[in-house]
Amino acid sequence: MRSTLFYIPYDWNGVPVMGLGWLLLAWVVLSAGIMGWLIRKQGWNKETASYLPFLGVIALVIAVLLPNMMELAPIPGQPDKFMPVGIPIRGFGVMMMVAMVVSVGLGMYRAWRMGIDPEVMISLAMWMIFPGIIGARLFFIVQNIIESDGDFLRGGDVRAMLISFVDVTKGGLVVYGAVLASVPVGVYYIIRRGLPLLATLDIIAPSMILGGALGRIGCFLNGCCYGGECTWPVAVTFPPRAAWYLNDSPPYERQHELGQLYGMTIGETDGGRAFVQRVKPGAAAERGGVKRGDILTHINGKEVQTIDDAKVALGLSGKSVELTTSTGDVRRIIRENWPGRSLPIHPTQLYSALDAGLLALLLWVLYPFRRKDGEIFALLITVHPISRYLLESIRTDEPGQFGTDLTISQWISLGILVAAAGFWYYVEKQPRGSALPRMANGE
Repeated sequence: MRSTLFYIPYDWNGVPVMGLGWLLLAWVVLSAGIMGWLIRKQGWNKETASYLPFLGVIALVIAVLLPNMMELAPIPGQPDKFMPVGIPIRGFGVMMMVAMVVSVGLGMYRAWRMGIDPEVMISLAMWMIFPGIIGARLFFIVQNIIESDGDFLRGGDVRAMLISFVDVTKGGLVVYGAVLASVPVGVYYIIRRGLPLLATLDIIAPSMILGGALGRIGCFLNGCCYGGECTWPVAVTFPPRAAWYLNDSPPYERQHELGQLYGMTIGETDGGRAFVQRVKPGAAAERGGVKRGDILTHINGKEVQTIDDAKVALGLSGKSVELTTSTGDVRRIIRENWPGRSLPIHPTQLYSALDAGLLALLLWVLYPFRRKDGEIFALLITVHPISRYLLESIRTDEPGQFGTDLTISQWISLGILVAAAGFWYYVEKQPRGSALPRMANGE
C-alpha cells in the first residue's frame, strides 16, 4: 500500500504552487499553446471551441479546489494546531492519469490503423472521461447513502462535502458508475460526429477495459476494493496507516471494527443487533471466553444497540476490550501483541487488474477477426460482467443489497448481461464486414 507517493510543497520561492500561483500560470501558458496550435491547424470552429470547457474546468480546479486539498497534520504536542504537509500526490490519482493516457493512446493507434483521424479519439476521450469521473463519484456517494441508510449525508458540512466530491485522487470511484455515465455520452458524441457507432465502439473497447486494469493497480496502492481473509500464497497484508497522522488503511480499519484483529467476527441479527458470528480457535477472543452467537449489549461499558454502534466501539478499542452479552456475561479479551499489519487477505485489486488486462489483450487480438461491427464491444460487455460478478464474491468491502447477499455491482453485472444479450441480437442483424475504411497496411 502506498496511497501517497509524494507531496507538492505549499509554496516555492514565496509564491503559492496551487491557487493563484505557479501551477495556474503554467496551465494558462499550456492552454494558450494548445488553443494556438488548434487554431493554426484547423481554424476556429466548433471542434476547436469544444476544448475551452475542458481547459477552463482544469483552471478552475487549480485556482479554487486544489488549495483546499492541502493536507494538514497536527503539530506534535499541540493537537489543536496544524501544520501544512503539502498537496498529496496519491497513487490512485497517478494510476488514473496513467490509465487515461495509455487508453487514449491505444485508441488513437487503432483509429489511425482504420483510417480515422486519431484526434477524434482525443475529443471522444474528453467527452467520456469527465462524465465518467462524475458518474463514478456519484455512484460511490449513492452507494454509501444506501449502505448507511442516509447517515453518509447527515451532519456534514456542505463545503467540505463539495471538496470531498471532487477529491477523487485517493479513491471513492466506482467503475460501473463511470460506465453508466460515460458510455451514453460517448455514444452521443460518436453519432454527432457522424462516425459509424458499432465500428467506433469496437475501437474503444480494448481501451476502456485496459483503463480499468490500470485503475485497479491504483486501488491496490490505495488499499480499497479489498478481499476477504485468505490463506493462499498470494495473500497480502496492509499496514495500519500510510502516515502517523492519517486514518487507518481500509482493510486494517475494517478488520478492527469487525473484531477480526481480536480473533472474532461480528455480524447482525435479524433484529439489527450485533452478535458474534465467528470465533477463531486459539485466538484472543476464544481465550477471553467469547462464544459464537453471543449478542452484544455493551462494549467497554458503552451500550451498543446496532452493529454500527459495535463497529465504532471496537474500532476505538486497543489491546483489551470488554464485551457484555445479552445474558449478562462479561467477556474480557486481551491481545498482548497488537498486530502491526492486517490479517492476510485476497488481493482482489490485483485479481481485477489481471482479469481486465487479459480481457483487453483478448479484445485487441480478436479485433482483426471480427465478422461484424459491434462484436468486440459485445464481447466486452459479456465477459467483464461475468468476471466482475465472480470477483465480487471474494470482496468484503460491500454488503449485500435488496435483501440478498448480492452487492450493487453484482446486480448491475446481471443487468449488463441482459443488455449484452440484446446488443448481441442487434449486432447479429447487421451486415458482415466493417463500415470503416482500412489503411494500406491494414489490420
